[in-house]
Amino acid sequence: MISTPQTLFKLMILYFLDCAGFSLSNAVISDYILEKGYTDYFNIQKAFSELEDEELISSVSTHKSTHYRITSEGKETLGFFHYEISPAIKAEIKDYLKEHFNTIVEMLSVSSDYKRIRTNEYLVSLKITERDTLIMALDITVATEEAALRCMSNWDKNNSDIYAYLIRSLM
Repeated sequence: MISTPQTLFKLMILYFLDCAGFSLSNAVISDYILEKGYTDYFNIQKAFSELEDEELISSVSTHKSTHYRITSEGKETLGFFHYEISPAIKAEIKDYLKEHFNTIVEMLSVSSDYKRIRTNEYLVSLKITERDTLIMALDITVATEEAALRCMSNWDKNNSDIYAYLIRSLM
């Protein structure tokens, strides 16, 4: 028997990440748990924080979001305690991932971020990935934070055209 509801939320997050097989955003997992009414936003964030502190998940953060991946320790823990998650919840998670797969992959496949490297110099990183395989990465240095934000916005809107142009031009 599960000792606390918080333990169940943590196991659900581990199971979700394990079933997906690639990193997922906090929002994707939180949306599922909130949609199903299992708990509130604060308990979910507490579960993410505890899992990261326990090194059962790892995260990568950008200006836009945080993506999580299950660690080998997390897989091992899930292996020991997976039976604590009911078959119904396991089926719900698998169905949710299947139903929302294209949307999840699309959200994860295009990313952008920036960082200040010195006064009047910002490095904008633009990427396209397929699952966890890097398809394209482009780094551009711009003079202002506003220019960096504009690059990121235009990348979000026009990434497929930019990618197609680069491939045509390079090949």
